[in-house]
Formats: sequence, structure tokens, C-alpha cells
Amino acid sequence: MFNTKLCQLLELPPRLPEDTLTQDHKNLAAALQKLYEREFLKLVKTAKNITGSENLCLGGGCAYNGVANSLAYRYFKSVHIPFAPSDAGSAIGACLTHHSDVSPYLGPEFSPKVVKFELNRFKDKLLCFKLTEENLLRKVAKLLSSQNTVAWFQGRMEFGARALGNRSILASPTNPKMRDKLNFVIKKRESFRPFAPSVIEEDAGKFFEITESVPFMNQVVKAKVKFLPAATHIDGTCRVQTVSQKQNRKYYNLLLEMKKLTGVPVLLNTSFNLKDQTITISPSQAIERYINSDIDFLVIDNYLIKKK
Repeated sequence: MFNTKLCQLLELPPRLPEDTLTQDHKNLAAALQKLYEREFLKLVKTAKNITGSENLCLGGGCAYNGVANSLAYRYFKSVHIPFAPSDAGSAIGACLTHHSDVSPYLGPEFSPKVVKFELNRFKDKLLCFKLTEENLLRKVAKLLSSQNTVAWFQGRMEFGARALGNRSILASPTNPKMRDKLNFVIKKRESFRPFAPSVIEEDAGKFFEITESVPFMNQVVKAKVKFLPAATHIDGTCRVQTVSQKQNRKYYNLLLEMKKLTGVPVLLNTSFNLKDQTITISPSQAIERYINSDIDFLVIDNYLIKKK
């Protein structure tokens, strides 16, 4: 992604993930973001002048820049970013023009028979409890409010780069130590990387400066409250995911259980994968990664799973 001429121009050698993060690196990142926002807003303003529309749809790899995306509200009343806004999104967009129920949950799903078979393969290492959905949600909410981490696997996998409640690692956003626990112990990545909060759609405006639903986690907005430190960046912003019952009924109901228990229908949501891994696809992958990590509990469909 770089060449020797760029390194000479910047007077910086290539930085590898394990290298120290210096002030020069921070300055470069901040400058690039500032320049991108400037050029992005020129395009947004031009689009507004040409069309006169109140609605904007963003696509392409740069549409993952949630901070810049939110600036488009300066010119447009409604800003839509698809669940896979990269180049892949251009192809799927052609299909979705003929499909009214736009859902990000387009990936593989696995039958109860497959799930049971995989759990039996690891029965010497796991304790598995099959619960009713109501009991499962109540139990998981209690575990999360007690500062446990839960790997959450259900239904069809998400299409795109964001985990949206079907292949997620969940945690309490109110514990300031939870971000470091996830970054250093589980995800093994740099501490500056923030996590996203999921919130039920109808309560989103109470916690975040938000004007419309953002179901695909592609916009960065200001938090209105200060008691979500694990899911809030150093500048007070969050990359929010709003969750509706229509979009993801089970995940929505889990957030409702959190609201009943704690008064806060918000969870820290990060993708279910470890360092240098793609997002978890199958039950067997979910179990193996859970066993090989410090995640406290695993949920697959209606099974609550704990290590022996």
C-alpha cells in the first residue's frame, strides 16, 4: 500500500502493526483525515448543487469513513450508507434495486442438527445448556451486566465488513476497562481502536446525537452521555448501530433485556474474530475460536456455552 518515494516524501519508514505509534504517525493520520474530509465535502456539495435532492447515498471503499460520512448532513437531510459500501456494494446494489427488503443478513446459516453435531465434538471441553429464547436472553443480559464477554452467533452471517449482531462479541459499554480487555486480551490490537455501540432504534436519540436510523454502523456521531466509555472514542464520538425489531428481532430483544436490567439498551459490539482472522462463519469456527480465546461465554442460537 506504499512505496519508497512516499516514505521519502514523508520522511517516515513504513510502520508495521507491532511498531511503536509515534506522534508523527498520529499527525499523519490526522492530516490525511482532514484532507479527505475537505475533498469529500467538495463532492458532496457538488452533488447537492447538481441534483437539489435532500437524500444522499454513499458507496465505495471510502464510505467506510464514518467520521466524514456524518459531515454530509451539512448539505443533505438523509444520508444512506449500505451495509457493504465497498466495491462489492456496487455489484449487490444492482440486485437490491429489485429487492425491497434490504437486509445485511445474506450469508450462510446452519441447521440445529449441524450445531448439535459440532457441540458434541467438543463435549469434553464445553458445558452446553439449551434454553428457551426468553431464558437465554435474560441469562445473557445478566452475564453482560456482570462484566462478562459473550461471543454471539445466530442465524445468517452478515454481508460486508461489519458485525451487526449475528457474528459479534458483546460486552458492557459502561465499564471503562472493557475496551482494554477486548483490545489487549481478546482482539490483540492497538488500544486506539474504538468499539461500536448497538442501541435499540427508538432510544438512540437519548444517548447519541442522531437524526435518523444508522443500522449498518457506517456513521460516527457524538455521544450525549458519558457513561459509555468502552464504546466511546477519546473525542466523545461513537460509530453507532441502531437495531430495530424488524431488522434483527433476537438481538433487539437482548438489548431490551439490557434496558430492563440496567436502564441502558446499549451493548458494545465488535466482530467475532481474533487477531488477523476473518469474521467467524460456522459453528465449528465459533467453538474453536472461543476455546482458544479469553472470551467468557459463547452463544450459538439458543445454546449457552461455557468452558469446563
